[in-house]
Amino acid sequence: MNEIMILSIHFVMLGISLAIPIGPIKLEMIKHGLYGGFWPSWLVGIGAVCADFLFMSFIFLGLSPFLQEKWITICMLLIGILLLSYLGISTIKNSVAPLPLLTEHTIEQKRPFWTGFVIALMNPYNFMFWFGVYGGSLQSIPSTTSELIRIGLSLCIIAGIVMWNLNVAFTVHFFRSLINELTIRWLARIAGIGLIGFSSFLAYRLYSLLL
Repeated sequence: MNEIMILSIHFVMLGISLAIPIGPIKLEMIKHGLYGGFWPSWLVGIGAVCADFLFMSFIFLGLSPFLQEKWITICMLLIGILLLSYLGISTIKNSVAPLPLLTEHTIEQKRPFWTGFVIALMNPYNFMFWFGVYGGSLQSIPSTTSELIRIGLSLCIIAGIVMWNLNVAFTVHFFRSLINELTIRWLARIAGIGLIGFSSFLAYRLYSLLL
């Protein structure tokens, strides 16, 4: 039992460690949090976690070779490039628009859950990341461990990611009340530029893949 408890804590900490780096999901959470508060930011994170759960399920069930097919990677890259470019450009445009136009209703219409889900799902490097980290973590579990406990330990990773995303959403929500409109605009522009930067990185990877 002690070994299972230690493994559980290890997998939760792994999930937190995976969620800490700033990427397109975190930038999108920050953007939605600045304009809409806690819930839009939180929903972006939940959408991304659902995509992570799908990747984890594919790997757990042994379906990862299918997602490594070249044509699937190309399709995911194309969609990821278009989506991140659109989000980046629209974020920069909105940062110039009058702030009252960016109401809670406007943010809600952008469906933050699906935004987070699609960004995470259509980034093939997100899957490769899971394939390397989660695949290796499964190998660290003793072979005598039951399937049910393996599933529970896998969910501990998701729990860690959820905990960190919750922290980000709360932090941005309370931070936005301490800054003025001009700061919000500049932070939104930085987030938009970051999203375009990630889109450019995916475009470079697509170019390299097609050569």
